[in-house]
Amino acid sequence: MPAPLGPIWEFFYQGEKQNSAHSQAYCLGCIRHFRRVNGFQDPPNETDSTLLARIQDDTEQFSQALQSVDHVRGVKKSMLAHLIGRSACPHASAEAKKKAKAINGTKPAAADSDADDESDPGPPSKKRKAVFRNVNKAMKQPELKVYRGANIPFSSSELERVRAQFLRATVSANLPFRWTEDVEVIKLFIMFRAMACDAIPSREVLAGSLLDSASADVEKNLRAALKNKYVVLSTDGWKDDSRNPITGVNVTLDGKAYLIDLIQSNGHKKDGDSMCLAFENIIDTAERGYGCVVILFCCDNDGGSQRGRKNLGVKRPWLLIAPCCAHQGELMLGDYLSVNERAAEVAEWATDLIYWIIGHDRVRKIFDDAQYTKNLKVMVYLIANVTRWTTHYLAFQRLLHLKTAIRYAAFVYRDEIIAAQVGAKKNRKAIDKMTDAATKQLDMIENTEFWASLQTLVDDIEPLCYATNINQTDKTRPDQVLLTFAGLYRHFSTHPNRAVARGMMARIEKRWAALDQSFFILSLILNPYETLSRFGDKAGINVFVLNTELVALFHRIRSRPRDPPRRKEADDAAEKALSVAFMNYLQGTGDFAAFYSNGNKEQFETQHPDDPQLVWEQFKKSSSPGVRDLAIFATLLLGLSVNQAATERSFSDLKIKKTRLRNRLRTQKLEKMSKFGALIRTENLEAGLVRKREAREVHDPTTVSGLLSVPRYADALEADDDEDGPRPSKLVKSGAAWRSEVNKWVKAAREDEDEDSWAEVPAPPTGRSRSGKFFPRSLELLFGGEVAKPVTKPRREQFTEEVLMMQLLAAEESDEEPDDGELSGSGDDFEM
Repeated sequence: MPAPLGPIWEFFYQGEKQNSAHSQAYCLGCIRHFRRVNGFQDPPNETDSTLLARIQDDTEQFSQALQSVDHVRGVKKSMLAHLIGRSACPHASAEAKKKAKAINGTKPAAADSDADDESDPGPPSKKRKAVFRNVNKAMKQPELKVYRGANIPFSSSELERVRAQFLRATVSANLPFRWTEDVEVIKLFIMFRAMACDAIPSREVLAGSLLDSASADVEKNLRAALKNKYVVLSTDGWKDDSRNPITGVNVTLDGKAYLIDLIQSNGHKKDGDSMCLAFENIIDTAERGYGCVVILFCCDNDGGSQRGRKNLGVKRPWLLIAPCCAHQGELMLGDYLSVNERAAEVAEWATDLIYWIIGHDRVRKIFDDAQYTKNLKVMVYLIANVTRWTTHYLAFQRLLHLKTAIRYAAFVYRDEIIAAQVGAKKNRKAIDKMTDAATKQLDMIENTEFWASLQTLVDDIEPLCYATNINQTDKTRPDQVLLTFAGLYRHFSTHPNRAVARGMMARIEKRWAALDQSFFILSLILNPYETLSRFGDKAGINVFVLNTELVALFHRIRSRPRDPPRRKEADDAAEKALSVAFMNYLQGTGDFAAFYSNGNKEQFETQHPDDPQLVWEQFKKSSSPGVRDLAIFATLLLGLSVNQAATERSFSDLKIKKTRLRNRLRTQKLEKMSKFGALIRTENLEAGLVRKREAREVHDPTTVSGLLSVPRYADALEADDDEDGPRPSKLVKSGAAWRSEVNKWVKAAREDEDEDSWAEVPAPPTGRSRSGKFFPRSLELLFGGEVAKPVTKPRREQFTEEVLMMQLLAAEESDEEPDDGELSGSGDDFEM
């Protein structure tokens, strides 16, 4: 008679014999997940015991799942590892994990590290007690000249509060959990209070019960904040110091981002179909776990993400989908360098020059001294970082800012610089090589044509940097994204090099064509400060077509399956009322008449600039159902944040937490620490305990309004309150490295051009959800034609060295009197 199955088998189906002694064990959670993602109709909220009974009664019905789901060996150790081990099953029920932990019993004490499996082991260990005893003894020695704190014991409530504060301090300061066991730290706290040893939590307690309790509170608050709310979900990938691929999942609500999940994605397939299934699982998990409604899904175009996102839009047509719009600035920089070979060459020279200066200490010292002589301060040289989207512009801008000091050093200290480059070399070939390298850089510094070309390069890429700064904030709206595309398009349409102008216009149009244009354009129209005022005379705007498109998008978003489903009569009535309200909005009549009359709009905009959602909040109180629905719909569209910047900032935070010395921290613990740390930062900001980070002034405030054709961009940039931390350094340290990066950009651009994959607009849903008459719409049609204002700043006139010399000769032949202090024939009025 076979032995009875253990209690762990309540959560596994017993399959065929794997060997003479053990059977195959199939996790019920994995089976349930497989059937859900493949469209099987199972009872909602089915328990493990009910599912197991159904499988045992009708194995044939579950044959596909049993063939596809991986099994484990039917022994307790393997089954427990599947449920609660290092790579715990994400689909197992909470009951299964709880029962597995109970069966597993108390874990042994963890090794002395920041391992993820630390937990509260109960009373302090003998080793820990001995440490406290030795420290107390040392503090009593008469030769130790320190004072002990008051000898007052802690009450139980005080102990609880002190230990909770230890956790907050640990997470907020990114300290390792073992810091509370450091002897010097214990001494420090004993100086404040003699009984501190009773209150200092151990590493196991900090990383175990305290962190778990705090994480549970965070999750509870997060569920309350997200419940029944429409959110934007974004995801991206990153590799930690252990080379584990991590997928981060963030949701954005009302301009604030929340990390909701970290997934260790070792071995996950990256093809389009697999990515689509992964995206569906991420969305379902978020909606089921937090009670939110995902309205927009955002990811990048790496690997199979682009194809997976497109498939997702076809399978779930009610979802709005988009690539990360913050990445577009960097991608357009690659486009610019691929169509402007001269700019790519100058960028390579500038990168070589920067790295030559900072790569030789003695050479840099001469240039730094020259800086101090000219500017009375020394500024650092910046290097482009491929993971920081604006550093290419900043590095070249800084080089131009230091131009005077650099040229002064190259002219006055030329021999000293060459000697510093050669150093103590004795070999003739080595000396000649080093001398030639220094001479090459010094000659380039003295070449005025190089500096003129670098200035042109900086002028061209500054709008790309500005657009990136705008689009990477959590509060950036779809209408602002559209206007950055329009501003860049109009900027490059006036470029003096017509080949560059044509190439950039075509590439910007392709990137715009790849977006789901409907909600971007309708967001701009539903901005009550803008309405139709931004569109040019070629747009062919027709209020009836716009009405059709608005109702179609409204119907598309509301087509999400519901239980019970909406009645068709109610949907038709709501769409009719919405249409009437939208017409009144465009005409400024009905409920909207008061806003557009007697200067009320201008007054409200003065008091609440760049906050169109506040306007719509007032219309939510209307007695008209159509106006209320339009206000809710407009607020929904204007609240969408189409970027992954929040996920990138989460990775920056994880990089600080999981270092080379703490590389045993596991994904689940990192997620808890990151979420709790975000809560602490928010609470401290709201309490005024820390100063809010000010927006960076990257651009000249006197000319920034002329970079793009949209006058509200300065306000959008000031709303940037991101808190991004350090990221892995990918500095471009030489001309060769620069060429490598440019080649990657050019190759990607050519592949996109050949495959035309980036111009694919998601397939329009069937039925009433799309009219197909107005979208897609090119930027040339939308924003082309006559404009009321100039859209670009005047470009600097370019002078070659030959032109400057000719003008100098002409000035010497003229009878014009020199300016005060100018020497005749000196050429002081020309920059060389």
